[in-house]
Amino acid sequence: MAALRAIFQLTRLETSLLGFFAIFIPFFTRNHDLYLSFSRAVPLLFISVCTFVANDLDDMERDRVNHPDRPLPGGHLSPVFVVICYFTFLALALFSTSYFIPSGIDFLYYSAISLSISYGYISEYIPILKPPYVAIAATVPILIVATSYPKEPRLYLIAGSVFLITLGREICMDIKDRAGDPVSFMHRFRPKALGKVAFSLQAIGLLLLVILINKGGDIIALVVMSLLLVISALCWFQFESYKLSLIVMKIQLFVGLYFLI
Repeated sequence: MAALRAIFQLTRLETSLLGFFAIFIPFFTRNHDLYLSFSRAVPLLFISVCTFVANDLDDMERDRVNHPDRPLPGGHLSPVFVVICYFTFLALALFSTSYFIPSGIDFLYYSAISLSISYGYISEYIPILKPPYVAIAATVPILIVATSYPKEPRLYLIAGSVFLITLGREICMDIKDRAGDPVSFMHRFRPKALGKVAFSLQAIGLLLLVILINKGGDIIALVVMSLLLVISALCWFQFESYKLSLIVMKIQLFVGLYFLI
């Protein structure tokens, strides 16, 4: 049981599934084709898992300070096992993209793989670019859907919203992990000031979704996302519960999947 929990934590399965559903849901609601929807989405699941496994390998020393409870610094999984997992999921990502994804759109999947395996260089040597880098990677599933349905320009607005919300969340994660991360230009700014910028970016991302409102469900989803933003802000600024605040932000992104229907 402990090993399964460690693997679940290593692969960040709940976040990896977010990328999967960001493609599966819009495809299925438009085509009602289970096979097509699954085949378009499953490579992103493997790419996401591969990304998180690589991240844990690259950040193993930093995580001894920032996240000592993670599988590698906590000693729950061996580095050899994690490396095997990395190459297994990388192979699955490459094979599933080659097998399931048609030419023309496969470029975005391979771009996602490239972003995944290059993340460590950005994190180590150009840490100031890490938040926008991750935010760009987070928009790839939406861009895949937008490319597949070019007559729906609203999808590009959703991509913009995802970029801003993810950018804000990543800035918050960098604030939380500041003690063990490489010193960058962002360290010149006080955490509280950066936190205000991060939540402002998320608020702007939600404002973009206002343009998409055309039915009652849209209003409900946006209200719920706004309430979650307020709750995460209270956790962050009032109670200084950074971990809980970041969890609430992740829930907000799951709610936002509604706009892809």
